[in-house]
Amino acid sequence: MRVYLLLLPALLTILVWQYVPLVRGSLMAFCDYKIMGDSTFVGLDNFAALLFDGRWWITLWDSLRYSCLTLALTFLPPVALAIGLQEAPCCRMLFRLLYYLPAVISGIVTMVLWKQFYEPSENGLLNRVVMNIPAIGFLGIGLLLFWLCREFARRLRFHGRRGPMLLFLGAGLLLLYTAASPALPILFPGGAAWPEALTQLPHRLFDCTREPYRWLADPSTAMAACVIPVLWAGIGPGCLIYLAALKGIPNDYYEAADVDGATFLDKILFIVFPMLKPLLIINFVGVFIGSWVGGTQMIMVMTGGSARTKVTGLYIWYEAFTFLRYGSATAMAWTLGVILIGFTVWQMKILARVEFKTSGR
Repeated sequence: MRVYLLLLPALLTILVWQYVPLVRGSLMAFCDYKIMGDSTFVGLDNFAALLFDGRWWITLWDSLRYSCLTLALTFLPPVALAIGLQEAPCCRMLFRLLYYLPAVISGIVTMVLWKQFYEPSENGLLNRVVMNIPAIGFLGIGLLLFWLCREFARRLRFHGRRGPMLLFLGAGLLLLYTAASPALPILFPGGAAWPEALTQLPHRLFDCTREPYRWLADPSTAMAACVIPVLWAGIGPGCLIYLAALKGIPNDYYEAADVDGATFLDKILFIVFPMLKPLLIINFVGVFIGSWVGGTQMIMVMTGGSARTKVTGLYIWYEAFTFLRYGSATAMAWTLGVILIGFTVWQMKILARVEFKTSGR
């Protein structure tokens, strides 16, 4: 009995601040809710209106774009950084501290800091860096990323893994295009004819862009610009989690791989990734859901939803607290919640078939 009395304050707190708003929100989704005055019960009209709301589908598509960018830029880089830190010959503690420091900075400070970095003039920090990189530099970065993906694909082809091989090749082509795209306006100016552009191509390889980038106003860069601060702040904690998991892989596996003549890439593909598979699936679910729920604050501070960055969470916020349409906003929130719950259940079914193993130490 004493145990229940001790738990009662915590249970009441969860009930009042979690489940009561949840139930009240469920009822609001079926009403034309008014803050002052009587609310009208409208049944499923709020949910039916979503089917014909073009802005809702556009924001859902933009949320998917934001989620894919978040997964591409923030999911695997901590794994690569953890592997690099494990192989670092010295100063490992210093590097871990440096990579973790951005995580202790307040979120609003991170947003404001990066918004200053994205200043759309020659004085912006990011523009100062990018405007001094020649076209050949962008091409070199793209070719380096493509070569790295091609090496992974080559090892997978050697082991008969055709599906993952094609995935790495596709990722390499995408990285090549993304990294090399800033060089295209330099190499092929819009007003130049093709014969003249091809003639001047060798000379333009060492030219730099003269126009500063409008990072947060250009629809082609605004979404990625909102994701990069998330990567900067989150790569450190994610790296430490993966680094701790790498310490649990027995050295016997690496020694057996060396005896079989495995390369460094083979060890990553067939030892590190299989051993980290449960952790990768759990983090994948967390990153995916977080990208749909947690991107609202960053985008609101960075762009306010302009330049094709109005994600679903921001649209719901505007609908509720700007236009005071609480009923439709709650219906949108429930629809989004059902989508995310369905994805989570699907991932949990996959995770249920995964075997968790330890190194025995």
